[in-house]
Amino acid sequence: MKRILLIACIFFCTAQLSAQDLYWVFFTDKQHDNFNPYEYFDPKAIVRYQLAGADLYDETNYPVTPAYVQGVTALATEYVGESRWFNATAVTADEEQLAAIRALPYVADVQRIASEALMAEESTDEVSEWDTDSTGHFMEELTWMQGEKFHQAGFTGKGVRIAVFDGGFDEVDKHPAFAHLFKNFQIVKTWDFTKRKENVYHGHYHGRMVLSCIAGIKDDTVHLGLAPDAQFLLARTEVKAEKTKEEVWWVQALEWADQNGADIVNSSLGYGDPLHYVKEMDGRTSRVAKGAATAADKGILVCTAMGNEGAKRDWKVLVTPADVDKVLSVGSVHGLSTIAYYSSFGPTADGRLKPNVVAPGYDLVANGSDGYTYSQGTSFATPMVTGFAACVKQMHPDYTAMQLLKEIEKSGNHYPFYDYQFGYGIPQAGYFTGEKAKPESFKLYEDKDYVYLIPNDTATKSDITLFYKVSNGDGSIVKYGNDFISKSSKGFVFDKADLEKGQSAHFWYDGTYKTYTLNKDNLPAPPDSNISNNIVYYEWEADKDNYYDKKSKFYSAGFSLRTGFTIPAMWSPSGNIHTADRVSRSLFAVWGNTFKLAKVYALGLNLSFGSTWFAVDSASLPMHIEQITAGYELRKKNVKVTSFDLEFFQRFYLSKSSRNRGILDMGIYGMWNTGSRLKGKFLSEGDDEIMMTDQNFMRPQMNKLAWGVRLRVGWEHFSIYGQYRISNLWKKDVFSNDLPKIEVGVQLF
Repeated sequence: MKRILLIACIFFCTAQLSAQDLYWVFFTDKQHDNFNPYEYFDPKAIVRYQLAGADLYDETNYPVTPAYVQGVTALATEYVGESRWFNATAVTADEEQLAAIRALPYVADVQRIASEALMAEESTDEVSEWDTDSTGHFMEELTWMQGEKFHQAGFTGKGVRIAVFDGGFDEVDKHPAFAHLFKNFQIVKTWDFTKRKENVYHGHYHGRMVLSCIAGIKDDTVHLGLAPDAQFLLARTEVKAEKTKEEVWWVQALEWADQNGADIVNSSLGYGDPLHYVKEMDGRTSRVAKGAATAADKGILVCTAMGNEGAKRDWKVLVTPADVDKVLSVGSVHGLSTIAYYSSFGPTADGRLKPNVVAPGYDLVANGSDGYTYSQGTSFATPMVTGFAACVKQMHPDYTAMQLLKEIEKSGNHYPFYDYQFGYGIPQAGYFTGEKAKPESFKLYEDKDYVYLIPNDTATKSDITLFYKVSNGDGSIVKYGNDFISKSSKGFVFDKADLEKGQSAHFWYDGTYKTYTLNKDNLPAPPDSNISNNIVYYEWEADKDNYYDKKSKFYSAGFSLRTGFTIPAMWSPSGNIHTADRVSRSLFAVWGNTFKLAKVYALGLNLSFGSTWFAVDSASLPMHIEQITAGYELRKKNVKVTSFDLEFFQRFYLSKSSRNRGILDMGIYGMWNTGSRLKGKFLSEGDDEIMMTDQNFMRPQMNKLAWGVRLRVGWEHFSIYGQYRISNLWKKDVFSNDLPKIEVGVQLF
């Protein structure tokens, strides 16, 4: 059995070392004597470069040297793609192949790729035709963004080119919501990066739903998005069977969109758990983040989803590339003042504001080949903002990508107030069409202990949500929250004790934004001495945990159960031990911790307490116990050993996950035997009387300490383990043989 355990260890370790993984191979230089950007780029791309002040002859635009790609591909298992921006090619290879690739004189570096795209769709609900909510010619949610003001002014995204990246656009070529796109030749180009062909009207339905939130028209009358007249580039970048290749295809799609003149990119995709760390969400670590930043420098506005991680246990913050400063990151709301429960929140790992804005995330979308359904997620909030951005770009064709981003932020209904859930709020078309600002809705007052927010008579006569926060001098948010102020309330009170010197309290209510800084601002006293009656006292939202270092720290795996059975003694390497023909068993409660040192490696500790019941017969017991029970024949007995078990182990993550998905643990454990008992049936020789006994007289014959090795292989909350106890339980001077040493079983995490 020891040989079997050893072989299993070697097998799993060898499998890890020899596995075919995906790698970026970066080159030392480019050979580009004949490159002509005016032939390579679409005319719209050239105009965009000139507007952004970007260099058409920048080396990132030159193609990768074909001979370099061919040389690497010849040594690899599979060619996946290449990137001119990063001067690299992506291949799958094993360790031996990688060694040969690294030795090539034109290879500068090799980096492993670990990525898995997350479609930011939370759920889908079927609806009947008569359940469709719309206001005039607009889906109701578009009115939250004042989208009708754009269309009334004649702005529908005309002339703006949008690239949409997704997992497929199934039935788009058949669905009536997109008939106008084909009739007017608004789909300029398509490309399936997963299959290297033009047809994208297959695969996942997600892209169809997303596209309908930009340009869909229901029944030729009701607009599902704000940019029905925009031009489109459709790119399929995702496929379930090839998850680790998606980062390559996403970057390739960006370069393709750049070449073909995209003004805006919509990506309702993100990359996070399980193949990235939360602390990597810093806008510069992931390859897709670097690609998005490069696209922005070349004049492309990238609109991307924050992700649907807000309600998850181990990952609540944004996903990359939403972490990029130059990217317009979009969260989801289910009302003008109600954040969607699933919407990921900010900030980035390095403390920057995210999301930039939020938008309706529960939307009517194209379903099947001719139907409609409601679906929710930041996947659908993002294209709402993409369509909004297209209208702004049509209004202001001279805006660069960064000007476009900043102006959309300023149009947010909370601007200049922001927090880490709503950002600057929901973009408002009225900001661009000349809507008059609302009159001031409240005033601030103070006394010795409190700051008071008192609504003016000009405030909207309905229940309105007040947003408030505390920030440091550098703008970073300490905490934030919101409350309803009803029509019957006199106002809102804020306790100065929640501010430290230099910190500020910020308030947004009914279109008005004000701040108060401790020991700096002097406000008038409240006009009403009875102001404390019928006033709202704030309650902070639950503090958001700091997730950014979590996965490199010591963290508890919680309690679990381990149960198994002991291999019969006849299989045991200790030899001629007699056991009853019954299965021995064990049951332990386990408390565990791990310390993650790398994406695929951790050290761990388990503390267990429980018992093992060994099934034995007379010949298995020390002689003096037989003497104690002389005159009786032992018919059925258990030796119960109660122990504390401390295990130190190293963990290998077979799926590179931050959780327990695919683990291999190899550990050493020590046991402290706190007690042992003999329990059995005795048959008197004289009168065949059956007598039960349960005695503690075995402990002096036991070793108090023992140790062994343990192997565990698991997935999610279930694992199979095997262990071998190296030291004896019986003391050698009492009994030469020992109880069985090998145990196998299951552990529930």
